[in-house]
Parts: sequence; structure tokens; C-alpha cells
Amino acid sequence: MRDIGADVSDAGGRVTFTGADPIIRSHFRVGSCMAIAAMGAGLGAAAIWRDRTGESQDLTVDLREAVYNVNPLIGAILLMAQRDGTIPAADPVPRDFIIPTVNGLMLQAPLGLGNPLTFVPFETRDGRFLNVTGAYPHLEARALKTMKSLPGRENIVKALKQVNAFEFEEELNAAGGVGVVHRTTEEWLAHPEGQVLARTPLIEIIKLFDGAPVPWAAGPAAQPLSGLRVLSNTHVIAGTCSSRTLAEYGAHVLHVARDQAFEHEALVVDVNVGMRSTFVDLRNPDQNKRLKALTPQADVFVENYRVGTLDRLGFGPAELANGHRGLIYLSCNANSATGPWANRGGFDMEGLSVSGFTIAEGGGGVPRFPPTLVMNDYIAGYLGACGVIAALRRRAKEGGSYHVRVSLTRAAMWYASLGRFPNTQFDLSGPQNRLITPELLVAQTPYGEVRRLGPQVKLSRTPGRWRTPLVAVRGSDKVAWV
Repeated sequence: MRDIGADVSDAGGRVTFTGADPIIRSHFRVGSCMAIAAMGAGLGAAAIWRDRTGESQDLTVDLREAVYNVNPLIGAILLMAQRDGTIPAADPVPRDFIIPTVNGLMLQAPLGLGNPLTFVPFETRDGRFLNVTGAYPHLEARALKTMKSLPGRENIVKALKQVNAFEFEEELNAAGGVGVVHRTTEEWLAHPEGQVLARTPLIEIIKLFDGAPVPWAAGPAAQPLSGLRVLSNTHVIAGTCSSRTLAEYGAHVLHVARDQAFEHEALVVDVNVGMRSTFVDLRNPDQNKRLKALTPQADVFVENYRVGTLDRLGFGPAELANGHRGLIYLSCNANSATGPWANRGGFDMEGLSVSGFTIAEGGGGVPRFPPTLVMNDYIAGYLGACGVIAALRRRAKEGGSYHVRVSLTRAAMWYASLGRFPNTQFDLSGPQNRLITPELLVAQTPYGEVRRLGPQVKLSRTPGRWRTPLVAVRGSDKVAWV
């Protein structure tokens, strides 16, 4: 927190963490990782409320509730793993997870559940292991073409058993695919990209331009970020989670999805909460111009595409911030912004695989993902929101425009600093370690009755909440502020 100019005393009240790791069977302190990131954003929001009103407030977060938020969809996945014998039938953890629903049914994820190119360590000819991501149709096609394989797990296993791991990693990324070799921590820290990230702060805040201080909006405010406008040009989880968090604390968020691009419905319903939604294809000059016209009124712009993508389309940080009264530009990327892998694509699992996390989680043998499968997406999303809020406070005090940067892989490198457990054969039945029933929201939306997790950080004066309807149909709004 101090690295970004924040302090635990900024809200003026008590800050309390309850519960204790281990809560699920991981070598890492999963509850602490999520709770710290989420509390950082909540504390910043409470500090802004104090700046605006002079009122202090208390904040609490329970690690036993925070774990659900590492992957809100994990309950269904764990139950499937328990049914197929991957997780012991007697393990109570899968049964304790809450499953988000729409009209009583699990969120729709037909291309996610059972996908052979997600969360599978594939052994190669040289005895190494690859993570290859085919979570989207175009990525699956590129991966299959590069490995010269037909679809299906058996075909993929056979094809990858014939390749050299590091050679295939280079070939796949050169073809626009996504995948990495599982590395040890030592290997990653010896890699040029790992070395760049090791020197990079967990949350970067870079001043782009000077400017006059931008005071908080005059008049009464319902929430800490009331009156602030956010353009969220994001897809899937990390960047959209940052925007969702800003919406939770009162910001008006317009989500911008790419026209005619596929997205998993389950992720839309889970992550695109509290925001309006529109379609824009920035490659279309007319649509590009229409969105550009909204940027002078935006306080925050969020993106999570490959480094350089938005610069080429006229939406890079320097171009949008030049002449702006004070823009906070957030980039959530897979890798570093300046290293040799800056322009490579990647998801949560790539960050875990290269950083040494999966090999450590597997005890040094076959790499293993955490019980939640993902770790970085939502945690990096909260870290991004934390950075945006800190930059907004700087803008109010000293003025200027700022570029906030977070990295999925850098987040993965941070977890071990909180300490690791030597094994996972621990008793999870104690009251401090047993999952508790989280706060749940039930709301009528255009999709139907949505049942989902509520805000995990509890603020005593300005509890987090989202606009109504809780979830908008993707692309159902105009390219306009309201």
C-alpha cells in the first residue's frame, strides 16, 4: 500500500481481517492473497469518502469468504472433479462452495467446462510440461494447427508428446497462440521477462502529464466514487473485475465489448456487474470516432489487451491523456509492459505456469493448478482497482494524468512472499479455517434471477453495492454517457 502512496490509516477507522489460511488445499495462502488485494481497493474507496466528507469508517474482510472470490465459478468445477475422483469424495471443501446461478441453473459455460485446452499440464518429448490455452475458438484453432493435431484430449496429448517444450512455446506464440512451459521459480527469475517483472512494482503508477488538481464532485455523494465515469474497454476477467470494483464503490461504468467477438456467457454474468454495456469495433473508423468522443468526459479508462494493441487504434495512454484534465488509464496485462514478452498474449494460467507457482503447487513433480484453478484474474483485478483509486486521490491533491499497470504474472510472483505451507494434508475443520456462508445477492436481471456473491469487503458507512439492473445484456446500451 505504501508503494502507491496509501496507508492503512487512510480511512480513519479500524481495518480488520478475520479467518485464517489454510482454507483450501493449497501450498499458498489463497485467502490472504485475495483479502489483501480486495481490502486495498476498499480501503482506498473509504479514504476517498473521508477526503470528500470528513467521515471515517471501519472495514472488515473475512478470509473464509474472500476465498470464494478467487474464482466464483469454482464450486461447480470442484464438484465435477470430486465426481471423477480427482478430489477425494470425503473432502468437504467442494460441497461448501456456493455456485452462482441464473434462474437456479449454473451459469452457462459450454466451451469452458471440459475444454481439453484449459488447466491441463501436457508432458512433452523432453520431459517438460506445457500449458496450452484454447479457451476461445480462435486460440484453440491456432494451438491445434501449431501442434498438427485433431481436436480431442487424446489427440492433443499424443501430439504434444512429440514436441520440444521450449521450441513449441516459441512456435505457438509466433502463431498468435497462447501457451507457456511450466517453469520453476528459479528458472523464471533467470529468464529476461522474469527479471523485468521482478524489478516491477506489484502496482505501477506512472505520471503521464501534469495538470491542475481535479476536486471531487460538489454536492452530496451516495458512495465514495459517485460522479466518476469509467470507460472499460476490456474482455474477460482482470480488467473487467477492476471496473466492477469501481462500480461497487459508486462509479458509473460503461463497458465496451468488441463488436462480433465471442465471449463466455458465464463470465459476462459473473464479471460484468454494475455496469452498462455497448459494442464498439475500434477498427471501424466511425465507431472508433464515436467512442473517442466519450473520452474527454471519462475519469478512468480501463483496458486489458496485448501491449500496443490500443496504441495502434488511437486509444493508448499518452494519446488519451494528452490535453485531458486528468485521466487515470489502467492496463491489466499478462506480462510486463516493457520486457521481451510484453506483446505476448496470456491468461491467468500462463502467469501461474511460468512463475513457478504450478510446479510448487505440484510439490516439484507434475505441475498443478490451485484448487480454485485460477488465482490471478480476480486478484489482479482488485489490485488494478486499488491502483486506480490511489491515482484518483493523487489527481485530486496534485493533479495530472496517470498510467496504472498491473500484470497477471507479476501477481503470481507475489503470492509466495506471503508464505507457503510445506504440504496440503491439513485439517480444515477448525472454525478459523472452514469456509463460511458468504454474503449473497439475488437480483432480477434481463438474464433472469441472478444469485451471486455480494461485496466481500464490508465498509461500515458506505457498503459496496451495484447499480440496477445488476447485469446488463452485452451490447444493449448506446455509445453514450447517461
